[in-house]
Amino acid sequence: MPRRHAGFSLIELMIVMILVLAISGVVLQVINLAGARSATEQAKTDVFQEAREFMDQMSRDLRQAGYPSPRNMDPVVFTQNPFINDLHAAAGLVEVSDTDLRFEGDTDGTGAVKVVHYHLDNSTSNGCPCLKRSELPKIDGSPLTGQTTEVYQVEVQGVRNTNIFSAYNNGTAVGLPVDITTLGGNTMAAVDTVQAMLTLESATIDPQTRQKSVITLVSTVRLNNCSQAAIGFKTSCQ
Repeated sequence: MPRRHAGFSLIELMIVMILVLAISGVVLQVINLAGARSATEQAKTDVFQEAREFMDQMSRDLRQAGYPSPRNMDPVVFTQNPFINDLHAAAGLVEVSDTDLRFEGDTDGTGAVKVVHYHLDNSTSNGCPCLKRSELPKIDGSPLTGQTTEVYQVEVQGVRNTNIFSAYNNGTAVGLPVDITTLGGNTMAAVDTVQAMLTLESATIDPQTRQKSVITLVSTVRLNNCSQAAIGFKTSCQ
């Protein structure tokens, strides 16, 4: 009698193929999920880094607010009266609201006064809501209404809160908005600390939670220099 050869039946081969396909599908799903998680974490890291760089920039700028001041300059250089309107002297803080922070100072170490304005753009196009920054040379004129129209650069995208900035006097919150002309400038001249809080949303959806990642950063800056908003305050430089 001829010898019978052992082998796999068609049904056994089909079962094996189905098992291989099932295992491969699970493996591919895990790989795809891991890739998506990695992309989500990278996007979250990028948002955090972007916000951290903004906070560092704002802190550096604010520490120069009010410098150079009339206290350390020869009055002969001034052509405007009051000095607060002169391009040679920084006014310090000019305006603080929930969405805007405006001040004057030598932000680049050249000795020239710059007008710096941080502004929350609440529009919904081009990556906004977003925080923008403008920095332009000071010109003779009112710090609040007589300066060159801002030219903005986007600093942070995906901003989800509208109460960005806060101001404090010796630990007590100052009611906002406030500007250099409010109450004769007394309120502004007493501000010694500015705080910024950012809540940012990532552009990438987390594959597990099906939600976009959200982070919050807070930065508090104690002002080093002075304000020309009023005379007789500890932050006054007049």
